[in-house]
Amino acid sequence: MKTLLKTLVIPVFVLSSPLLMAGSEKDCLLEGTVQHGEQAGAGTTSVKIHSISKYDEESRCNVRRGQKMEFKLPQDTRVKDAPSGSDVKYRYRSDGSGQSETQLISVGA
Repeated sequence: MKTLLKTLVIPVFVLSSPLLMAGSEKDCLLEGTVQHGEQAGAGTTSVKIHSISKYDEESRCNVRRGQKMEFKLPQDTRVKDAPSGSDVKYRYRSDGSGQSETQLISVGA
């Protein structure tokens, strides 16, 4: 009986471990607005994020209200050259190991 139990339990743990790791993956669409000068600080450009949602239907993007997400936006001249108030969209992806990537999708329009 113990052998049968071991042969059933061990594969369950092995097969479920990728599911546990996948729980911490994120693939989100971040939407915000460009802020220059006085709003962002003297001579600087920043983006104020106001919306976080799934990047597409199959994506995971579990963010609770008040949860802190820290990331650095990539330098891009399109954001720097955009007028204050321009809409921007970023794709934010992270994996189970804590590695993340942020990619500019669009500016303006």
